[in-house]
Amino acid sequence: MNLEILETKIPEILTHEQARSSKSRNWRSAAQEILDMEFLLDCVPCFCFCELKLRRNAIIVLAFLASGKSGFEILLGHKLSKQTNFLVLILQLLVSEMDVEVGKSTEPPEIFKERTLLIREALIFLNRLVSNPSYSTAVLRVLTSSRDVASLTIDIANRLSRVGQGHWQSDNAARQMRESEIVDLARVFRKRVFSYLGDKRS
Repeated sequence: MNLEILETKIPEILTHEQARSSKSRNWRSAAQEILDMEFLLDCVPCFCFCELKLRRNAIIVLAFLASGKSGFEILLGHKLSKQTNFLVLILQLLVSEMDVEVGKSTEPPEIFKERTLLIREALIFLNRLVSNPSYSTAVLRVLTSSRDVASLTIDIANRLSRVGQGHWQSDNAARQMRESEIVDLARVFRKRVFSYLGDKRS
């Protein structure tokens, strides 16, 4: 992951004035560079505040790109070097970040808080996709497209839906977010996924 390039390009894409015009050549160029970098492909656990923040901003960029039809098609259809797509990478990213906390008794408050914000942003994005009347079926099909991907999806939904998981003593606001907002978001996501799987079996 080229963090220096990513750190430069993300604010450019998120600049409100550029985001207003889908015809902006600079915006399109920056967006394509983000896609070409496969910035979520490196799903090793993050222990650095800056990397966690960049990953969170990268998901915000993906959410912005996916708000239009062409961006949504890129989200599902853009094949990366390992023949996967951005949705699967987000699942892998979530699992890797959750696994970091398993067995950890302490963690710097700023790292825990930023990881919490990253997980929150990813769940908001996933819920927006699986709740969209135009795109939900296609998204859920991708999220359950194989046994491995479906297992990732279900694992994330189940683990984040449970209250009291992990060592969350470091930051009161972040702990409250984990125990309330993130649990609620995960339960909505879980309900959508299991409803889709139930419909497929019936």
